[in-house]
Amino acid sequence: MKQKFLLLSAVCFCAGVAEAQIKAYAITGSQKGSSNWSEVRLVDASTGDELKTIYQNSQEIEKLNARTGKPIAKNEMASVGFKTTAPKAEQDITVITQNGNTRTIFVRKAAGHSRHIQTDAPFATSSAALAYDKKHDRLYYTPMGINELRYIDMKSKTTKVYYFEGEAFGALKSRGDVQNQITRMVIGADGKGYALTNNADHLIQFETDKKPEVKDLGALIDDPANGNHSVHSGNNYGGDMIADAQGNLWLITAGRRVYKIDMKTLVATFKGSIKGLPAGFSTNGAIVEKNGEASVIVCSSTSTQGYFRFDLNTLQSEKVTTTEKVYNASDLANGNLAFSKKKKKDDPKEEIETPKEPQEEEAAPTKPTTPATEFQKKGTDKVAQIEGTISVYPNPVTTGVTKIAFKDHPSGRYQVQVIDISGKLLSTHAININNKLQVEQITLPSYIAKGSYMVKVINQENKVVSANPIIVQ
Repeated sequence: MKQKFLLLSAVCFCAGVAEAQIKAYAITGSQKGSSNWSEVRLVDASTGDELKTIYQNSQEIEKLNARTGKPIAKNEMASVGFKTTAPKAEQDITVITQNGNTRTIFVRKAAGHSRHIQTDAPFATSSAALAYDKKHDRLYYTPMGINELRYIDMKSKTTKVYYFEGEAFGALKSRGDVQNQITRMVIGADGKGYALTNNADHLIQFETDKKPEVKDLGALIDDPANGNHSVHSGNNYGGDMIADAQGNLWLITAGRRVYKIDMKTLVATFKGSIKGLPAGFSTNGAIVEKNGEASVIVCSSTSTQGYFRFDLNTLQSEKVTTTEKVYNASDLANGNLAFSKKKKKDDPKEEIETPKEPQEEEAAPTKPTTPATEFQKKGTDKVAQIEGTISVYPNPVTTGVTKIAFKDHPSGRYQVQVIDISGKLLSTHAININNKLQVEQITLPSYIAKGSYMVKVINQENKVVSANPIIVQ
């Protein structure tokens, strides 16, 4: 009986250990501390241990066209044979594949020498954007220096990587085009994939079903409350995205800042900065710890000292891993969604749990205090109830230039008016709207003084469709 009890205890203990695992796919280097982001591992974020090798840079694998299932056209430049004048010059080479498609690769060479380079390697030019598709058991990713979507088929007995050959995935112009590199990717609650460029000017949506389509949804729009914390700032490059059950995306930048992205409006709201992380710890990868919860696990591409969890409600962090050294990674993925759906006791309908406002260490600036009603008292027309949104940013305006984002407005000619608090018309701008999402830049008159103003938008039927107060500083 005693032996049976001990055996049962051991089984229970092992089961408890298994349940405590926090599984995450990670893009890593060949070993802990390296930074050649060309390998994929399944790791336990609670210990930092590797659970399974998904892809190694040295292994031979099948590389297939995602549309046809046939082997991809070889893009091996076995003897480039040109000379460079700079000791380490970077050159762009356009490769014409067997099916007539073209793509640009980036080769670095020593002066006077050619170099053998295989551009069809799955992680050529490294990657920092990974998303796990639970439905199809795939790992989607894109190399940083090649604007092409790819995925690893996890259901296959042998490792297979599928390429969307010759199909542009983003706006990357060259490997040095850092602002247009894609470093953030996630699968949303709708089952679609989303990828974001460093400068947040391109949010790309891709289907994951049989006939996947790729769409550029356009630029994210700063919430007016963001103030100096614009999502487009160079300080917000890198990082990762997670998704919640409400259909929103959450951006965690490499600089620890957190933004909530409303997918209905593409407005990004600054929530604050993660607190309690070690000095020098960049937040490059992120996963939701458990499906439906607010706990997020983050890793660093530069630090091997551990993985950390933080709460989306408080932004307070703590160390998760128990080992002294973990795999530093450029990205993490696991497919979990934050904030699960809950049912009310008296209502059979599902209600989505909404996150609380975080108590931020680096608090977001408050919205402009000058209300639109102040302008309405001066005779501003009533705003027509028309579908679609119009956002004006940045606000406050500090450079004399502001942007107006039109989303889901009928095509046609619009007039943008800048009005002072007395109701005086200061400037008029004519704009033609032709796209579902269109951003226009407006330069304010040079003589405008610091203070409160109104930006009014009038459609071709002479109806006011938007009236947004702004502050000029």
